[in-house]
Amino acid sequence: MPERTQDTRRSLLSAASDLLAQGGPAHVTLRAVGAAADVSRTAPYRHFRDKDDLLSAVAGENLTHLKHEMQRAIAEPSTTSTPLFRACLAYVRVAWDYPNHYRLEFGGDYTFTPSPVLEETAADFSTYFNEVVIEAQRTKTLIAADARDVGPLLWVILHGLAMSNHLISNRACESETGYDAEDLPRVLDLALRSLAPK
Repeated sequence: MPERTQDTRRSLLSAASDLLAQGGPAHVTLRAVGAAADVSRTAPYRHFRDKDDLLSAVAGENLTHLKHEMQRAIAEPSTTSTPLFRACLAYVRVAWDYPNHYRLEFGGDYTFTPSPVLEETAADFSTYFNEVVIEAQRTKTLIAADARDVGPLLWVILHGLAMSNHLISNRACESETGYDAEDLPRVLDLALRSLAPK
């Protein structure tokens, strides 16, 4: 792909990501993205088949970012926390930093047809998440049950924590009943203890 074409695609994806962050999927249209990226009206249609294709590209980039943040967190040297704890903390923090992106990928409140590229990216993330689970079991940080059972249980915990911040931001509950960023490590530690070997 020529450099100029790549730059245009990058600008479109950046604009789409910003619009998604500001107002959710309803704010992301090919026309709005083209205007925000300051490109011609036809440029978005040369790079993306339709809105679903564009949202798939944004979601795929965010899933890749989520994986990289978990990997970075695991690689950090620490004597006070486990690699699993750091990976889980990174997961929830990315979800809290990009709530509309997270809801697009995992919330289920906006239905769109994922592109084959997004499906591959999602499969890659699922494989990575399973590897994190298996490694945590190997180091006796997680219970030694079937990883196909333990993985979804861990994800349910993380998803619940990820979505709890959205309840606050959407004012669906009083802030005193939810979590603040400072509470997250404490609450996550408590949650992970439920899946730790006895």
